[in-house]
Amino acid sequence: MKSTSDRLADTSEQEKLCDRLVYKLYQLTYDEVKIIDPEFELTEPEYTAIKTG
Repeated sequence: MKSTSDRLADTSEQEKLCDRLVYKLYQLTYDEVKIIDPEFELTEPEYTAIKTG
């Protein structure tokens, strides 16, 4: 059983990383990402620079 602190841990950074990798794996363009995630924090060059393999 997980402790209360584990369940309440802030996982937002890990979730953002997972989202970015999924966007890249599905080969979404920066404009497509901005449509599905209007609050996406990366700039287009930062997103383009992400490598998946």
